[in-house]
Amino acid sequence: MKKLFIFILFQLCTTCYILAQHERWKFNPEEFRAKLEEFITQKAELTSSEAQTFFPIFHKMKEEQRNLQKEIFKLKRIPKEETPSEKDYTNKIQRICELNTKMAQIQEAYYKKLYKVVPAQKVYKAMLAEDAYHRMMLRQFDSKRGKGRHQRK
Repeated sequence: MKKLFIFILFQLCTTCYILAQHERWKFNPEEFRAKLEEFITQKAELTSSEAQTFFPIFHKMKEEQRNLQKEIFKLKRIPKEETPSEKDYTNKIQRICELNTKMAQIQEAYYKKLYKVVPAQKVYKAMLAEDAYHRMMLRQFDSKRGKGRHQRK
């Protein structure tokens, strides 16, 4: 009886610990977006009025690109029960290329809109800042999970 009680107590503690860890790593899109805006504003040296005109355009561009990226991910997934033909693969590749081209066109059009409201130098700095922010967040995520660069194989 005593062993059973200790075993159940151990299982309960382990479960609580795992659930607590999961909550710590939960992704919060609003928080991510706010920190991204703050980071870009600082690194690109945007004034508050520039940031107010920059970010609605920036987020609209990212939303359109994200929708295209979702479609690309769907095309790259093949259900296990499905056996595509060579023609199916060709069609998938062509569609992925079309979507990538469309994504680049969207990016070009939106960047032209952005440097009509903000100097091109600041748009460029914002591009670099966004990349730096994503790299920083990936490093933080890896370190939280205990998978630092030195542990990778």
